[in-house]
Amino acid sequence: MASRSSRRKSGISGLHSEVSRLLKDGGVTGASKGFCTAAAHLEKSGLARVTRHEYVKCADPEDRDFPPKNRNCPGRIYLRDGFDESGYDYRCPDCERPVFPGSYKKRRHTELRVRVLPAGITDYVSEKLKGLGNGMKQLCDGLFRVEAGDMGVVVCIVDCCEDEKYTTRDWASNYPTCYIVVNQKAMEERFLDEAWLTRLCLADLVCGKADLAQIIQELAESAPPAALSNVSMPVYAKGVKPVRVQPVEPVRTDRLFVVQVGSKTVCVDGVNVVAPQSSTGFLIFRILWERFIDDLKSGLELGEFRALNVKALGAELGQRTGEYIEELMNVRKSVNRLQAGIETAVKKKLGEPIDREDIIQTCKWQGTGDDAHGYRINPFTVAARPFQADVRGT
Repeated sequence: MASRSSRRKSGISGLHSEVSRLLKDGGVTGASKGFCTAAAHLEKSGLARVTRHEYVKCADPEDRDFPPKNRNCPGRIYLRDGFDESGYDYRCPDCERPVFPGSYKKRRHTELRVRVLPAGITDYVSEKLKGLGNGMKQLCDGLFRVEAGDMGVVVCIVDCCEDEKYTTRDWASNYPTCYIVVNQKAMEERFLDEAWLTRLCLADLVCGKADLAQIIQELAESAPPAALSNVSMPVYAKGVKPVRVQPVEPVRTDRLFVVQVGSKTVCVDGVNVVAPQSSTGFLIFRILWERFIDDLKSGLELGEFRALNVKALGAELGQRTGEYIEELMNVRKSVNRLQAGIETAVKKKLGEPIDREDIIQTCKWQGTGDDAHGYRINPFTVAARPFQADVRGT
């Protein structure tokens, strides 16, 4: 007999990777038919709001107007209602050349922009739990109790539950709890890495790859985890994955960001993170980047990469701009804005876990010379890649 849980076959059972990609705020460019099908299902299920935009590429080898003057131009021209191509309404935002999508029958591409709906996710999981027929009560936003076993089973949507009590290791070790994570990549990067924890990716539930009834039954019958160290920590962090303090283990990071720097562009994992109007921010990044590349060439150990203090950074800015920087506080503010802007851009576009200092690191004073404090490109979390004109990807 088929389970009463969510494992009924659906039209998106084979679109797990597409559903996983769409279950986070951001965009998908060059979306395939599979992505469009998955997006329509998420909208119908109330899990996300999706807007669709059509665009043509300035330089597309399959178009009749190829090649343009710049055959590597990465520009995308979005099609708008009411635009008149004969009136030169369409121009490439990168090279400014007029583009005629209709006259040249240019190939059209789809971009999906996604906004995940926390309330919709809570309602979706609630309906799935009601369908089990065990009896269910919603305790708060993103938190449910299912009548199963002697103590019942708690189901916690970690992205929607605001009460951190339910996402601690102490709670999970004493009360049978199934954790549901919306963003699959975040589940791997932010979840405490202990085998006894029960965690479930929302995409598995949506695509019918998870048997929710069986998971809850197994939790109801399971014994408490044995031999836990006496440490209290979150099982899931809204920022980065928690680091265990006891027992003492070597500190490590699972985060690595690919950075590309062009003549006017800084990209982290394909996202432009420095606003075009921020000339000072770009120049600061360029100065730190050049020192980072020099240290790479020199083969230095990661801990030996040099930092540039505020005074030296201000002097270098003055030499390159021809303007004397009177207030060092202004240099600090520019770096702080740059750090915050990079963090915000990556989180907004990709939904990936990133700390303020994962790209530009602030090195504290250690009393061993000017290179021991200030700012540097973080050698532990940054990987350099030669700049490519089209870094936005699909």
